[in-house]
Amino acid sequence: MSKALINKKNKENISKKILNIFKKKGFNFIDLDILIDTDLLTQRSGEAFKKYALNFKDKSGKEISLRPDLTIATAIQYIESKKKGTEKLSYFGSAFRLNKKRDLNVFDQIGCEIINSKSSPEYLILSTILSVFQKLKKTEIVLNDLGLFQDLINSLNLPQRWKLRLIRHYSRKEYFDELLKRLDTNYDLDNEKIKIDYDRLEELKKMNADKVIGSRTVKEIIERFEKKIKDPRDNFKGSRSVKIIKDFLKLKVPLGKSGNVIKKFVEKNNLKIKNINQTLSKFNNLNKRLGSKQDIIFDAKFGRETQYYTGLAFSICKQNKELARGGEYNNLIKTLGGKQTPAFGAAINLNQLI
Repeated sequence: MSKALINKKNKENISKKILNIFKKKGFNFIDLDILIDTDLLTQRSGEAFKKYALNFKDKSGKEISLRPDLTIATAIQYIESKKKGTEKLSYFGSAFRLNKKRDLNVFDQIGCEIINSKSSPEYLILSTILSVFQKLKKTEIVLNDLGLFQDLINSLNLPQRWKLRLIRHYSRKEYFDELLKRLDTNYDLDNEKIKIDYDRLEELKKMNADKVIGSRTVKEIIERFEKKIKDPRDNFKGSRSVKIIKDFLKLKVPLGKSGNVIKKFVEKNNLKIKNINQTLSKFNNLNKRLGSKQDIIFDAKFGRETQYYTGLAFSICKQNKELARGGEYNNLIKTLGGKQTPAFGAAINLNQLI
């Protein structure tokens, strides 16, 4: 038997066992469409998914994409099903994603999602995924809460336009670093670009206010621009805020120590961070329930590259190889055309696991 056939058989056997574990935990298996309407990825979410989706046209000329991620496919199916209650779903299949060099990567995912839960689902998802790896020794969990970064930015003494910019582009590491350089020197004016923006504003005012461009309506874009006009541009010093941001992103400690470390950081910088007690309580509860059996690390910069995460995010690794990743994505379903819906899920990389 060839190596390829052996791997295929192993993958089928392992996937059956994992799906059986999910079933016992109350997750219902669903078949996901392999194709996605490209408009859902581009018009509603801008560059967030477009840059790594493989797009082509069908016989009718409509542009479609191979699913770049099974969480996205699950969210779309949930929207189309028009269900209103809590859904515990599991899935298995391939995802297709382009890298920065535009080369196609195909990888197999098996995962579970809890959508529209009224209680905190993070422990159930984490414990369910960990039960798959219970026979593996020395696995490590890396964990963060993306909402903590957003709350940190909102606590800084910065104009609102800068806060929105830093939050919006946090996942774009290179551009985010460039923004920090500009903020550090207060260099933010380009008269030529300002004139172009004003010309665009006049064009937008002539358009349908409800039209969606890059996940925002025309009305929302106009309102945001008008806020920028009123926002002072040169009466603040950004260097202190830049230092706080950089120092925060360096925080990396065992989860059990994260509460004290974060509190000291907040006190040292005289910050008033919204929801911090709620976030630290979540860390503490997870550490109590999982920390005795697992090495859990809090890393303040983890999870930023997954653009739809909004809160808690985690990765399960062994010998520096990521076996699974998951997180909270409370805005994704709305971004894809549904209603604001809380959701939390995780996917196992079968290729890496095997």
